This record gives sequence, C-alpha cells and structure tokens, in this order.
Amino acid sequence: MHDSIERERKLELPDGFSLARLDARWEPYVASPVEWERLHTVYYDTADLRLTRWGCSLRYRRGEGWTLKLPVPGPSDALRREEHVFAGDGRTVPAAAIDVATAYLRGAVVRPVAELRTIRTRRRVLCDGEELADVVEDDVRVVEGPTVVRRFRELEIELAQTAGDDLLDDLTAHLQAEGAGAADPTPKNVRALGPPAREPEIVSRHPGRRVRAGELALAAIAASVERLIRIDARLRLAPGDEEAVHQARVAVRRLRSDLRTFVPVFEAAWARELREALKWLGDGLAAARDADVMLARIGADLGALPPADRYRGDALLAGFRQARETAHARVRAMLREPRYVALLDTLVEATKRPQFNPCAADAARDVLRPLMRDAWSELRRAVRKRTRPPKDRELHRIRIKAKRVRYAAEAFAPVAGKRARRFGKRAERLQTVLGEQHDATIAQRLVRTEAQRAEASFAAGAASVLEGQAAARARGAWRRAWGKVRRFYRRWTAVARP
Repeated sequence: MHDSIERERKLELPDGFSLARLDARWEPYVASPVEWERLHTVYYDTADLRLTRWGCSLRYRRGEGWTLKLPVPGPSDALRREEHVFAGDGRTVPAAAIDVATAYLRGAVVRPVAELRTIRTRRRVLCDGEELADVVEDDVRVVEGPTVVRRFRELEIELAQTAGDDLLDDLTAHLQAEGAGAADPTPKNVRALGPPAREPEIVSRHPGRRVRAGELALAAIAASVERLIRIDARLRLAPGDEEAVHQARVAVRRLRSDLRTFVPVFEAAWARELREALKWLGDGLAAARDADVMLARIGADLGALPPADRYRGDALLAGFRQARETAHARVRAMLREPRYVALLDTLVEATKRPQFNPCAADAARDVLRPLMRDAWSELRRAVRKRTRPPKDRELHRIRIKAKRVRYAAEAFAPVAGKRARRFGKRAERLQTVLGEQHDATIAQRLVRTEAQRAEASFAAGAASVLEGQAAARARGAWRRAWGKVRRFYRRWTAVARP
C-alpha cells in the first residue's frame, strides 16, 4: 500500500470545449502535447452506498489496481482526498482496504456498484521543465453490461505533490477564460450512482436560534459521532498517532457528556445504554492519551534540566515508553474487535432514529436554563464540598464537572449565542487549569515510584520536583478561574431566558 494526498478541482464542460485544441502557451506555464487513454473502472460499495455517502470511494482500475479515497476537509470547492493504493487483481477486494474503511463500512459487504468506461484526454502542465499538474478532459460512460445508462463529461485539474495550492486557482482562471464552466466538486462515482449517492448517512446539522430541543440535542451527538467515524482511518493508518487518539477520545468524551446533559430530551434508558456502551471505548482511548501526556511531560522535564543533570534520563523514560506502547497496542486491538464495529453501527443508527421524550418538541430556548442548571449545580456542589485545602481527588472531580458545563455551553451556543460560547471558554479555562494540576500530580506520583530504581533515581527526583512545582502553580490558579466562571453564570442564565 502507498498513500498520497490528491488535490483536484473539477469543472463543468460546455458543448464545444476541447482541451486538445487549446494553445500550448498557458502563461507562465506550458501545456504538453495531448495524450489519450482509455480507462475501465469499477467502483465498489455497500448496497446502501455507505462509502459514497461519506465522500469516500473504492475502485479497481485496470493497470492501476485498487484505490481507496478518503475525504480531507478543506475550505474551498477543490477536492482534497487521501489516496490509498493497494495491489491486487480485480477479483478480490484487498483486506487492507476493507480494514482502513471499517468505520464507514461497519461490517457491510462491498460489491460492484458502478462500471465506467472513460476516454481521457490529458495535457500535463509544466513550468521551467517541472511537471506541476495534469489537466484531463474525461468523456465518461456508465455502463451496465453492454448498455450505456449514463454519460457525462468533466474537466479535471490535479496538482502534483510538489505544486502549491494556488496553482489550482491559476489554472482554473485560465481554463474558464478558454470556455470551461463553473467548478463542480461532484466525484465521478457520485455522478455515476445518481441521487441516492448524494444523501449523507449522517446529516450535518447547523441549528439556528429557533430550533426545537430535540434538534439541538441531535446536532450535538451527530457531530461527535461523525468526528469519531472520520478519525477511525487515521487511528489505523498511523498507529501511535497522538493527535488521532486525542481527537477520538474527545469525540467519545463529548458524546457521553452530551447524552447526559440532554437526558431529559432523550429517552433516559436509551441515552444511558449508549453512554455505557461508549465507556469501554472511552477507557481504552483515555489510557492511551494519558500515557502520551505522561511521556511528553517527563520528557519535557528532563529537557528543561541542564545537560549535566539529565543523568540516566533514558532509564526513567523507558518505563513510560513501555506504558505508552502497551496502551496504544490495546487501542489497536480494540479497533478490530466486533464489539467496536457494532458500537459504531449503533451510534450511526442513533443519529438516524434517536429516541426522544415529549419535551424534545419544545423550543430549545425553553429548556436551556433547566438543562444548564443541572450541570452547573453539580459543579457548584463539587466546589462547595471540597475540603480546605482541597484534596487532589476533589480537584479532579471539580475538573470533570467543569468539563460537562463547558460541553453543555458549547452545545447550547447555536441557540444562546456568543455569550454561551464565552461562558464555555471560561469553563474550559477552569478545566485546563485543573487538568494541569491533575496531570502534574499523577506524573509526580509515577516518577516517585520510578525513583526506587537506582539507575533512574536522580532523573526521577529532578522530574518529581518540577512536577510538584507545576501542581502547586495550578493549585494557586484554579480559584481565580473558578471565580470567572461563577461570575459569568448569571450572564448565561440571562441570555438563556425565553
């Protein structure tokens, strides 16, 4: 398997346009002589077109093998997709391709869904002898056996890996000046399969201020489910990727929090069952994320010491590296368990057919205050019940409650507006300060354990001092962060009134 990022823009082709007849001078570029080729492509998907509806494609093309394309988000009308190419004949879909696409397929069988025969006209775009892009004119026939069932033409600009993104705009402007049409980001497999392929499996929802409570709750959980589905391939393709693990953990954590916040809107048993099912996955991702954080912290501590004081630092880090590898190996194993695939399928189904209570039909603005009051009361109670000075476990509990308040404020922001977002920022700051205190405390405890080994004792002692200082600084900052959250709460409740 080899991978690359495809960057391309598709343009409509009016009658009479011919790439072959364009002049070779495309200032400041030069177009190569015309090349022609015939392509035979078969696209594979599930019966309900799961890959296509997520913006993916899996194809077999004679002479090229198997290609799985996964979308990469971008701000423009250009298509950005990861291309993963697999060897193999056209008889059996490579198991590695199925594995990468697990979150989209979720156990469903793939089969041929569209066969395309294309006459391609190609011109390469060069500057100072360097090839920067391909411009191709495709005359595509969608066939079923000997019958042509659909036909379309399109113009496509695809950048070389070394070309800058701005070249897309330059070439688009030149081609449109020569008569090409508007940009149309529709991939070939979507054109070939027709309207059903254009319906996303999870609809992206952007609720406005006047939505009902059920719509707001569904938008919150759908965003997290989509985030988890899309990060899955990265977890598989880049084992040990810290950011991928972090993003997956955030998606699970936010989803569980939103299911709890909106439990009066959802059917309680249904929401509780989903939260429990997610806990298994969340625990595995949390262990890997925590191992990443601990290794990074101790590494940074040692890096902050004078070179002469980094004595036996590698011996100290060895245990943390092993713990990280064990935690990430567990995540990799979890991704291939039937339980995980079933969980993803359950989550997608939950976004399609959520189970609501009657209050889901109420205006969202009418339910925000009681929903936020519940989350806020738990945070305030945790703060009030702390001892003086607070124990580490009490501060950790406050952090967890602050996180729920933050996620609730962010979920309510489409209805409550910028003040809800600002309130969420203050809750996030409290969460961050307490997170630093918690991480420093755990790190100090772990390095103290490592200090019992003679070969790591000096480095562990130095790291313990630094982590103790970090924990003390965070302890000194959390009350100020809490005060800002508390003061802003009245502004939140004012804006949340119907």
